[in-house]
Amino acid sequence: MMRRPASWASVAVGIAAGFLVGVLLVVALGVGRAQDPPTHTVTILSRAPPLTGDETVITKTAVPNVVGQRLDTAHTWLDQQKFVVKEDGGGLFGTIIDSDWEVTSQEPAAGTLLEQGATVKIHLQRR
Repeated sequence: MMRRPASWASVAVGIAAGFLVGVLLVVALGVGRAQDPPTHTVTILSRAPPLTGDETVITKTAVPNVVGQRLDTAHTWLDQQKFVVKEDGGGLFGTIIDSDWEVTSQEPAAGTLLEQGATVKIHLQRR
């Protein structure tokens, strides 16, 4: 019995199917939970008079260190501290899959006290 060589169309379909299976495996196995940021408890003793209700209270929070972290983890940490994230980098199409990107630097530096809602700029590089 003589076997016919595979046609280009069947080879292309086989390659596409293999690629699709690979992508589905990466998505299924690669999607993980972001780590929780380390927490610090700070007790502030104040001798200020009690508030009457007419005052404005400004809450400042230390910027977490997200350098070296995956982008999805950095977003989780910064969102929990109520900062606005501005990304620099991310390639031609942006950051489609956050876990594929790593934070290489941040502005302002970790530990800087900022008001909630302030912007933290992070620079990205593909992992």
